Amino acid sequence: MKNSDLSYFTSPPKAQGKQFFVQEWNPAHETVVLFIHGFPGCGDQAKLITTTSMSTSFRLIAVDRPGYGESDFQPMLTPLKFAEQLVEILDHLKIDKLRLLSVSGGAPYSLALAHLLGERVERMCSVAGVAPLTRKNFQYMNSQQRKTWLLSQCLPKSVQHAMLNRVWLKGVERVEEFLFSPTDGVHGPDQVVFAHPDISPVLSATLKRALSQGPRGIIHDLNVYARDWGFKTDGIACPVTLWHGTKDDVVHLAYAKDMKTKLKNANLRIIDDEGHFSIAMNFRDHIISDLLLKTSS
Repeated sequence: MKNSDLSYFTSPPKAQGKQFFVQEWNPAHETVVLFIHGFPGCGDQAKLITTTSMSTSFRLIAVDRPGYGESDFQPMLTPLKFAEQLVEILDHLKIDKLRLLSVSGGAPYSLALAHLLGERVERMCSVAGVAPLTRKNFQYMNSQQRKTWLLSQCLPKSVQHAMLNRVWLKGVERVEEFLFSPTDGVHGPDQVVFAHPDISPVLSATLKRALSQGPRGIIHDLNVYARDWGFKTDGIACPVTLWHGTKDDVVHLAYAKDMKTKLKNANLRIIDDEGHFSIAMNFRDHIISDLLLKTSS
């Protein structure tokens, strides 16, 4: 895995003085891939993409979403407001065409970008992505996720902060358990990923940096996922590939199937025996190959 070639802070006009932390790999390459990290996460997750055999074939850009890593928290942020600010960053960088790659909870933010940018987005891949929460797919949450969601809807944010801070004091790794898992730790194919001597330290370090500001980003995202995303996904024009594993016990496969019905130009790739984390590692070359496919003009 490779550290970024370039990193910097930038404050787009609509951020009103708030800063984004941006990292780039291969900044001179004309093919641009913009990576939107998961929940919780930060731009450091993009380091895993540098392990693909095609890592020198594109310019990779990753940002920390506000409240994670080194990007300033924005309490009123929505997927569309995030997208508007990213468009300003892209315009400042003089980037016209690009491809979008998101993982897990990055889906609403990347789809908002695709919605705003229109034909400027040539292609998009969403890996193990969430979908808008509906009464129908609520049933596919595991018990811990339902509990977390109910707490996010019923408790004042000050109480949510207090609860997560209590978990925080036990160690940042416990936060992800608290949010996602009905049992301790990960299991199935994801266990193999977390046990890998090269990957596990990177995942742990990324999570710690992602949550270096405390739990504000987590609480904010939980509320974003629980509400209407604020834009129509059926107007997204670019080809979208939804990658999902049959053994994903963090974001159920049903969410990907539901998301496919909400997009007019989507392809669902269901991968047998892959989990929430393992699919991004084990199929990274396939995912990047798909993302870099030439599109008809």
